[in-house]
Amino acid sequence: MRRHPLLSGALAVLVVVGGVVAAGSFSVPATAVTVDGASISRAAVDSDLATIEQNPAFGCYLDASVAVRSSNATGLPPIGGSGRVGTYSTGFVDFWLSQLVNNLLIEDLASRQHLALDATALSAGHDDLVNSITATLEQAAAATGQSAVCAQSGQAIVSTLPSGFLSDLVRSQAAGDLVLAHAAGYGLETGQLARYFNAHQSQFETICLSAIQTSTQATATQVRSQIEAGESFAAAASANSTDTASAANGGALGCFSANEGAYATVASDVNGLAVGALSQPVSNNGSYLLLEVTSDQPAAFDAVVPAVRQAVLGSGATRAAGELASITKTARVAIDPRYGRWSPSLGVGIVPPRSPAAADLLTPGA
Repeated sequence: MRRHPLLSGALAVLVVVGGVVAAGSFSVPATAVTVDGASISRAAVDSDLATIEQNPAFGCYLDASVAVRSSNATGLPPIGGSGRVGTYSTGFVDFWLSQLVNNLLIEDLASRQHLALDATALSAGHDDLVNSITATLEQAAAATGQSAVCAQSGQAIVSTLPSGFLSDLVRSQAAGDLVLAHAAGYGLETGQLARYFNAHQSQFETICLSAIQTSTQATATQVRSQIEAGESFAAAASANSTDTASAANGGALGCFSANEGAYATVASDVNGLAVGALSQPVSNNGSYLLLEVTSDQPAAFDAVVPAVRQAVLGSGATRAAGELASITKTARVAIDPRYGRWSPSLGVGIVPPRSPAAADLLTPGA
């Protein structure tokens, strides 16, 4: 991928959290990392880092992605270094370099499995990349109670990326898709997706739903008791729901297709709930919901192909992760020491270099 302006000509400038190292004039390697013979140049890493620094929306997405994956336990390391302008923190450089190593390992796994990264795979990979970014933004927004974070959609972010940088992301996405589908035991062609759909049709039913939103669990429990005692759901929603839009319609929220971003949450919340049955209070971003499935409708395959594709990819995740872990342990990985050292015990992990002694800094204390 691209660039991180730490080095110019023969003068090595090593980014560290505490300053900038004076490495003197000597010939430096042009390769940042090599994985089983496939290399990423230092210039490519440099360019990537500059692209990310200059694109706040994409940097915001990366931060949101780390937060979502860790359930807000961790965040993205700061991009900028604390030394000279134009340097980057070791934590972020190694975070990104780890992503690049992971991508090379995934592409190596795809190659070993004789999976072709052809034009069809790349086109689908582009769409999956956009959808994946959108899903991450939606999850991050829901977790914070906002309508949107970083950008309105994955397409809005992708449209701002340089073509070369985007092409690398798409290639990585496409390779990952192929590996996941292979692990699931299904291809991504229409016939293979239809085969999965026919075996799992209940996963894709359209769910029609009504809800009553309350500010406390105690209120939700009380309203539930009133409905069990004979009050209609619609009347209880009109009188008690704090969601004024749905309350005006007797609590009706409408129907959710398997293609919609909210579908997974809806399906999880009503899992095992029969049509017409009333849920227990469901926690929802500081409020509580009572849910009623008003109907579930079989879906036609042609109407839910994107959802079927994502289901196939998801079903292969555990096996693919095991396959990737296996080749990671045996991969021959060489890292330019300025970035740290490779540690296969960490999975895909790079251990940053130690901060230099103060006497070795160009600007001690900076």
